[in-house]
Amino acid sequence: MKKNFVKLTLLFFAIIFGIVCFLLLGRKIWFIYPDKNIYSVDGLDISHHQGRINWEKVDRKYRFVFIKATEGDTFIDKRFYENVYDIKNTNRILGAYHFFHFNYNGIEQAENFIRVAGNNIDLPPVVDFEFTGNPGKFDKIKILKELNNCINTIEEHYKHKVIIYTTHDAYKYIIKDNFNNPIWCRSVIFPINKNIKNVLFWQYHNSAIIDGIDTKVDLNVFKGNLAGLKEMIMK
Repeated sequence: MKKNFVKLTLLFFAIIFGIVCFLLLGRKIWFIYPDKNIYSVDGLDISHHQGRINWEKVDRKYRFVFIKATEGDTFIDKRFYENVYDIKNTNRILGAYHFFHFNYNGIEQAENFIRVAGNNIDLPPVVDFEFTGNPGKFDKIKILKELNNCINTIEEHYKHKVIIYTTHDAYKYIIKDNFNNPIWCRSVIFPINKNIKNVLFWQYHNSAIIDGIDTKVDLNVFKGNLAGLKEMIMK
């Protein structure tokens, strides 16, 4: 009798565990949500992967949108200009980011972004800096040099501090001791580590389903209110 009870108990918990895993993997439930008393403005970030977006159907609560502009020294997101045009017509606040490549010249990467983004953006420019794999396998000195060159070149052009998009690992390994820029932090499993300073934006969801977008999309929040976000708009 006791053995049967144990088996049934284990089976019950196995079923519950399986259901939770299914819901998590299918993005049916999500556990990480920002405190709206701190992060009160919702936004999105998109690239060509989201395809053509029907902005008339996208909830108006998403007040800002970061779009991918470039990566490396030549790549241009094929929907950048289309996204700029469409988002401007919705009166949302627009930002753009450059995906930084470790093995390319930092100045040339910055010039690629500047050529493409131009004066199309409202928010200060973003450099997306993240690791794919173990950060210890990369040449830290070389990365830091090129990242500095990239950020300094963009800042000199726009006369605004670059926002650095980063992960916990990338922040700890490179950003923390070398930059004092505003941070856009990706943290989709756990809340943002309190040791990360200068956080202004938080990407807390990486596979949301919302009306108007046919694919999964990233959700973000701004640390502050709408007035504070509007104060960041470049003049």
